[in-house]
Amino acid sequence: MDTKTKLVFAAMAVFKKNGLEKTKVSDIVKQAGVAQGTFYLYFPSKLAIMPAIAQCMVAKMEEKLKNTVNPSSPLPQQLAQIVESVFETVEKHRDVLAFLYTGLTQSADITKWESLYAPIYEWLKDFLTRNAPLLRAGIQAPYTARVMIGCIEEAAEQVFLFSQRDAQDAARQKEETRVFIEHALGV
Repeated sequence: MDTKTKLVFAAMAVFKKNGLEKTKVSDIVKQAGVAQGTFYLYFPSKLAIMPAIAQCMVAKMEEKLKNTVNPSSPLPQQLAQIVESVFETVEKHRDVLAFLYTGLTQSADITKWESLYAPIYEWLKDFLTRNAPLLRAGIQAPYTARVMIGCIEEAAEQVFLFSQRDAQDAARQKEETRVFIEHALGV
């Protein structure tokens, strides 16, 4: 693992343990096992590491999508797999996502969000393009991909980040999201 990656994983662990406000750069470098000056070779401040953490989370979501969605399954099943993948990723990494959103909003790095999500948007755009004959006429795949991931991720965050819902409530939210996406796509 290269030094930058070590710092990113160390930051995630320390932020998760101490919270964003209480974490110091010295905590991160201690966790990573590198000198404090090394941190500043990669990141000018504690908050500047947030886009790298976001990139890591996007990669996890993209990997989950690629490993879960079976292109030979019927389209409704693939859509359910997409919704399931995003919900599982948000649930599994809810602690990281909670401090990540806070950190990004406290810096100018929130403007990088769209570019960080480019791999997911591209994957969904390709998915929509491949399935265009089965979708409602007039779908604009690049825009629909952004709306689609935004909708699914927000629904998952409502369950796992912003409330104390039980498993049954989470399952209902996931199902309603799947049905909503199907209707929106004309499936």
